[in-house]
Amino acid sequence: MISNAIGSGIASIQGGIARLDRSAQEIAHQSISTVTPDEQQTGIGTSPSVSQTQDLTDPLLEQHQALYQVQAGAKVITTMNKALGSLFDAFA
Repeated sequence: MISNAIGSGIASIQGGIARLDRSAQEIAHQSISTVTPDEQQTGIGTSPSVSQTQDLTDPLLEQHQALYQVQAGAKVITTMNKALGSLFDAFA
């Protein structure tokens, strides 16, 4: 039972880190066009489109969800450690 709880916490942390890595890779691979000063004056050129900006929303949300997943896993392990400490204190 104890190893199951700690294993669950570790798995949650590892899953959160993997999720964080995937979303970071997705963000890093986004390409946003830039406008040169000459293009700004003439109004010609490319600017970031709404679809490109929208594409960043999902990976950024994934980043926050991954953070919460890691924090939850750490909380499981912390709670298990406290429970074990209380159990040892009761038998001491």
